[in-house]
Amino acid sequence: MTNNDKMMRRKALLPATVIAASLALAACSEKPAEAPKQSAIPVTAAQVAQSDIPLHLSAQGHIVPVTQVDIRPQVTSTIRSVDFKEGQQVAAGQLLFTLDAREDQTTVAHNQALIEKTRSDLTKAQQDLERNQALAKAGFLSPSAIDTSRNAVDSLKAELAAANSDLDTSHVKVSYSRIVAPFAGRAGSTSVHPGSLVQPGSTAPLVTLMQIDPIDAEFTLPEKDLQPVVAAQKNGVLPVQIRLPGGGKRNGKLIFIDNTVDPTSGTIRMKAEFDNKDHALWPGLYAQVELDAGALQGALSLPVDAILTGPEQRFVYLIKPDNSVASASVKLERVIGDTAVVTGLPAGAHVVREGGQNLRPGNKVKVQASGVKAAEDANS
Repeated sequence: MTNNDKMMRRKALLPATVIAASLALAACSEKPAEAPKQSAIPVTAAQVAQSDIPLHLSAQGHIVPVTQVDIRPQVTSTIRSVDFKEGQQVAAGQLLFTLDAREDQTTVAHNQALIEKTRSDLTKAQQDLERNQALAKAGFLSPSAIDTSRNAVDSLKAELAAANSDLDTSHVKVSYSRIVAPFAGRAGSTSVHPGSLVQPGSTAPLVTLMQIDPIDAEFTLPEKDLQPVVAAQKNGVLPVQIRLPGGGKRNGKLIFIDNTVDPTSGTIRMKAEFDNKDHALWPGLYAQVELDAGALQGALSLPVDAILTGPEQRFVYLIKPDNSVASASVKLERVIGDTAVVTGLPAGAHVVREGGQNLRPGNKVKVQASGVKAAEDANS
């Protein structure tokens, strides 16, 4: 290659080198692109309130009679008469069944006759003893004869006592032939009729009698409600309401709290008593029971829809002063309507109510009125 050729080659490379250097310098002088700013997420908010919250409890219960008894015979016999109508309201002491008592009545007569005979024999034996004692004093009888007379008197006294006991027993058996109502109540159905053989060991009762005025409602409450109910009951009679099957309510009172919590269900059994003169409440019916157990003093509350459920716990999003959010765990104590009673939050704190499903800790939020947020969600 000649010197002229080398010179021409250098002149051709020079513009390309200059252009490459200019491009590299321009690239170095450019600023890095800024990340786009994250826009605030629209939410609605609620404030954690602290106040005394009325504790209105509700439970599903069922109606039970105050007293219920299966009427059964005490002796083996046959039915002579059924002295009531099925489903009838009966009074205490009213005759329900009459059994055949002729055999027991015969036993009564026999025991009465035996008592009369034994009394007569005892009288004669006592007279003999007195006469023999007089003869013994005169030396006409030996002491052994006196002992024999005295033993005869003692034996007849024992026989008389036994006869009197047998008479009492036979009277009791005769009384079993009249089966009466032990209390006022409503009789159920019966499957026996005149001529039916009945006996004490039979499986089916003659009739079941229930006291339904007043009447009880039995229900259970969670164990967490036990202490408020007990505390409210200490202040006096705890009023209870029940919804009637045909509508309306009836007032009653709490009369029973069981002495143990069911460890399986975590509930405790209770009973309330209601007037039932019109028989509007019937045993076996299910009914809604409501009672006011005072108030939760200084309870923390917030709308129930502000609480979210995570993999391990319930939580809310706290709104910080810079409008960023932070996750805070809460313990849900109870739900009363749309209000959740909680622990674990400071009173007065602001939390996200709607829109929390799309949040992450640290996100910025824009608090809006509930109506504005709902409209935006509908248009999105």
